[in-house]
Amino acid sequence: MDTAFGEYLNSKIEETVANLRKNNSEYALAAEKEKILLENINPILCRDRGVPISAGDCADMRDCLEQEFVQTAIMQQELYKQGYLDCVKLLRSLGVIG
Repeated sequence: MDTAFGEYLNSKIEETVANLRKNNSEYALAAEKEKILLENINPILCRDRGVPISAGDCADMRDCLEQEFVQTAIMQQELYKQGYLDCVKLLRSLGVIG
């Protein structure tokens, strides 16, 4: 992928994520919950194999994955919508549509 185009896409994604954190309470809450849960399970993720994991650790991992899923679903919808709007804006600027 062209570097300039890749940078543009990354900036659009970062902009979308920032807007979601600011304007979408469900996304912001899921992101905050995931952050807290990751702090809880990070020591588990850094352990060597063969270390037992408690039921609470498993619940935290499951909850962390659920929060990540919520964020991903919301972000995909928002990125799709933004891509559609950007496409329409481009087509208008090129005179393809009125």
